[in-house]
Amino acid sequence: TSSNISVARHPLEAPRIAVVHNWMNTQPEGWYRLALEECKVPYAYISDAVIRETPDLRSKFDVIILPPSTPNLARLINGVPKRMLPDGTEAGNPIPWEKSDLTPSFGLGPDQTSDTRGGFDFSGLANMKKFTEDGGLLITISSSSVIPIDTGITDTVSIAPTPQLHARGSIFNATVEDSHSPVVYGYDTTVPVYFNQAPVFRVSLTGGGGFGGGGGGGEDGGMRGKTSGRGSVTDPNIPQGRPWSPPPAAEHRTRAEQELYIPPELQEYASPYVPPKSLWPRVLLRFASEKNLWVSGMLDGGSELAESPAIVDVPVGRGHVILFAINPMWRQITQGSFMLVLNAAMNYDHLNDTNASAGKASEGEE
Repeated sequence: TSSNISVARHPLEAPRIAVVHNWMNTQPEGWYRLALEECKVPYAYISDAVIRETPDLRSKFDVIILPPSTPNLARLINGVPKRMLPDGTEAGNPIPWEKSDLTPSFGLGPDQTSDTRGGFDFSGLANMKKFTEDGGLLITISSSSVIPIDTGITDTVSIAPTPQLHARGSIFNATVEDSHSPVVYGYDTTVPVYFNQAPVFRVSLTGGGGFGGGGGGGEDGGMRGKTSGRGSVTDPNIPQGRPWSPPPAAEHRTRAEQELYIPPELQEYASPYVPPKSLWPRVLLRFASEKNLWVSGMLDGGSELAESPAIVDVPVGRGHVILFAINPMWRQITQGSFMLVLNAAMNYDHLNDTNASAGKASEGEE
């Protein structure tokens, strides 16, 4: 079968990894802790409060992993609410998670705090942005991807609404799209992955789908395909008061080509929003076509998921944000895809490498 076996061609140093939890639910990241410990990979286990209170995260860490959490951005920012009264005092009392006479076993946990209230806060968002701009790698897993996407840390990926999709906890085929990336070192061309309903990514150079690029919705809205702007959707599209000539035949573009395409008539208008080429997003892994997508589990409305990005590497300053639509470590079962996370972490400072000799797929290679 066709193979995409790749090997690193550069020296590696052990990265300083942080796994982040919040105090609302500490179960999802537990599977990542277990996976790292079984692989004997050292890491720091920190809370969202550490992110919030540490302006220079880059001096402490090379890689920050945000395991799955709630997709509710407001809840991630606020955490367990810590409210201020009009007189400037705090409402309510601290909610501790630490050893006490009442809770002696809490002291056996890997993290304690005198007050679980508060989330990332806006200072934490700013600290994560600075961390990546200073050369760090931020890895977000499934629902946690809402943090960099919806706060503007990244601006070329959006999360698409998928009202017809039903894909609860299923296994799907994905294909390696960028075989030169260190993240996919060692993987074959096709990779089965675990996905649970969301997020479904859309990539666009103009901001996740704006200005007519990225294969979905733009500022031209209803004008697309109706150049006259006249009449209803069922009326003939005939310009008034000038000679009419039929439009040129539509040019077919693949999903990957469409993501990096800006219509010529919009290029000047969109230019302030388009990042320089060194900051373009790279789709590393893409869900298979609709007919080849399903492996096991629930799937309905698969066209909304088919060919969408499964992993995207977005350069931010001197660092990177790697967005996982999939969950590469679901309940200690999907161990075959966890190496995608380890590859990314080990190569955090080599993610711009595009050496073709490091990962060229060979047709028909046995």
